[in-house]
Amino acid sequence: MVDQKRLVETFLDLVKIDSPSGEEEEMAKELMKRLKTLGFKVLRDTYGNVIGTLDGAGEPIMLNAHMDTVEPGRGIKPIIDGDIIKSDGTTVLGGDPKAGVTAILEALTSVIEDGKKHLPIEVVFTREEESSLGGAINLDYSQISAKRGVTFDGEKELHNIDISSPGYNSVNVTVIGRAAHAGADPEKGLSAIQIASEIISQLQLGRIDKETTANIGLIEGGSARNAVPEKVHFKGEIRSRNKEKLEKHTKHFQEVFDNVLSKYPNAKIDADISREFEAYFFDENHRVIKHIREVFKQMNLSPNLQHSGGGTDVNIFHTHGIEAVVVGTGDFDAHTTREYVVIPQMVQAAEFCQKLISV
Repeated sequence: MVDQKRLVETFLDLVKIDSPSGEEEEMAKELMKRLKTLGFKVLRDTYGNVIGTLDGAGEPIMLNAHMDTVEPGRGIKPIIDGDIIKSDGTTVLGGDPKAGVTAILEALTSVIEDGKKHLPIEVVFTREEESSLGGAINLDYSQISAKRGVTFDGEKELHNIDISSPGYNSVNVTVIGRAAHAGADPEKGLSAIQIASEIISQLQLGRIDKETTANIGLIEGGSARNAVPEKVHFKGEIRSRNKEKLEKHTKHFQEVFDNVLSKYPNAKIDADISREFEAYFFDENHRVIKHIREVFKQMNLSPNLQHSGGGTDVNIFHTHGIEAVVVGTGDFDAHTTREYVVIPQMVQAAEFCQKLISV
């Protein structure tokens, strides 16, 4: 059975391992060691993802969590305060993702320790989820046979299930004007900042509708206070759970770029809008949801089916034919130095995982 003391010890051990995006090596080694101890066949693909497999009876199921944390995530000092674990306030806690990783490891340990029959299990611990979904994008899918799965990467309580998630377009724009001395010859210049600001002011940003959002999040440019700026870069995104709306708002962005450029024939605008991942949607009667409902019923839980505005490894899995959903892990205020996990919620996530894979 799930052991709370062991679970907490595992969590404390894992959050003390620095694993910011792109630097997951030590975390990967630790997870490989733990999976091998449990009897899994373990490999790392060429991208550095950890894949563990264990034979069982029935249809295979994939269990997934990512290995990387956001910054500030180095030198994490976890503090137990009653039923919660938090950081010392100078870093994130790393409950995103390590509450999920811990729940999976504890469930596996419990099932094997109890000698229970279980499904064929494929554990996938990915790299660089936070920065780019790079691990899922570059995963060696030839090593994965499961066509269904659960990703332990959700915020808050276990019963929160993301049944949909938006498609995502990244927006990268460079505006090139003409430099000049701002005091002596401003007439000779063409301000890239002015052009960029005109573009941004015309873009529809924020909440477009209940399924669609857009944002410009980064901007940099110019060279000196007294120089007409020649170059500006800005980056943003467009998201929608509706593919037609995503394409429509992307067209709006491109039209704004073209309209502003037509006013400044001596300027140049290089705009790259790229689809990073596709949307997905689960009907509440989908077999994966039904399986989760059955497990929840055993636990006297009612699922909270919700629509996510964010992207996870699950978006990528769906494009490879793996029908997975995200569940909560007991982690709260992720990506902040106020982050904390609720120990009974992590225990519940581990119990759910154990029941999910048992036959």
